[in-house]
Amino acid sequence: MRIVFYGGKQAGMIVLLSLLALKEKIVCIIPTDDLVERVGHIFKINVKKTKNINNKKFVYFLKKMNPDLLICCHGRQILEKEILSINSINLHPCLYKYKGSRPIERLLKDKNKKASVGAHWITEKIDQGKVIVEEFIEIEGKTPIEVYNELYPLYCKVIIKTINKIKKKYGGK
Repeated sequence: MRIVFYGGKQAGMIVLLSLLALKEKIVCIIPTDDLVERVGHIFKINVKKTKNINNKKFVYFLKKMNPDLLICCHGRQILEKEILSINSINLHPCLYKYKGSRPIERLLKDKNKKASVGAHWITEKIDQGKVIVEEFIEIEGKTPIEVYNELYPLYCKVIIKTINKIKKKYGGK
């Protein structure tokens, strides 16, 4: 499968490294931080930084690579209609209840006892696309950092299950 990866932070790094471990063909990395950018260079992957992922020239550049899938994990910008003509998924913590920004903080404020990582199809409505895979853990009595640390392995599990499910449904490449 030909993949464009957009993201950063620790969760993004875990997803990127999981894709590489699966031997998926990453045709481009759009990093949101230096760590993801460095990994792209180490693995000799085309790294493209942009201030605006929705810029028409940038979208044209991405489409020319003919990707099968764009994967977002801790991207910084909302993907607009033009770029969404590329099949796109997003990985998000606590998708089942806490869409949008700062889900862990909201989850803990609500004294919720379960956290998750989910993968969903990206649509024009933020975090409203159909969920592909979502995995849960119990997090009672945890701090935000502890919750994130416990969620990191789920990012790996969710991206692997998601890729396998997509390949099974749409045919593997």
